[in-house]
Amino acid sequence: MIDIVCVCVGGKYSAKYVQILQAMVKRHTTKEHRFICFSDRFMLGPDVETIIIKEKLPGWWNKIAVFSDAYELNERVVMLDLDTAICDNIDWLLEYDGPFMGIQNLGIVNKYEDKRQYVGVMQSGVLAWDYKLGQQIWNTFEVNKDEIIKRYRGDGEWLNDFIRPDVRDILQEKYPDRLRSYKYELYDNPELIEGASIICFHGEPTPEQAITETVHPWGTKYEPRKWVGEHWRM
Repeated sequence: MIDIVCVCVGGKYSAKYVQILQAMVKRHTTKEHRFICFSDRFMLGPDVETIIIKEKLPGWWNKIAVFSDAYELNERVVMLDLDTAICDNIDWLLEYDGPFMGIQNLGIVNKYEDKRQYVGVMQSGVLAWDYKLGQQIWNTFEVNKDEIIKRYRGDGEWLNDFIRPDVRDILQEKYPDRLRSYKYELYDNPELIEGASIICFHGEPTPEQAITETVHPWGTKYEPRKWVGEHWRM
């Protein structure tokens, strides 16, 4: 049994995001799994198993709570951010059996930036890990959380420093072409969706905005793309 978890805290994302993520996971894996949402509230959906986060952590630091042994997860865990679309089979992700895997900073595929600064730099939009290593992560964070939160901008930045390169895998290196950035790879080239399983919507537009709304993050215009709705749905 594999646990697939997400985190929904605060008002940024509605219960709709949790329900759609659960539906996409169910649609695109043949592996037996348990879908769990870590949250600060119930009522995320009639079929959503919810764990209320006991720890009082700021913002995205709540993602670190999933590593706590207080919640008795299974030995293998996969975490997906809510602003994620799944468009093809992810059995390969659930079959990953290494100690820890994250994604390389998505700036690595931004043609307008110096990619050298992102090589080997890990982010937490998609994670997979062994439960025992997760306990080590939580124990270290719990003891040093005030210092860690003060020093680092977010959970991904700290995990990048804490999980040594020789211990972790990078998803884009281990499973090439399976994961794509919507903004940097698919917005202008929707044909690239072929062969990909996971689309990351980091920042704006969110998946919902990408279907129905024009947004201008950092002065760049992103218009709706109807094909997103073929995948990000119940």
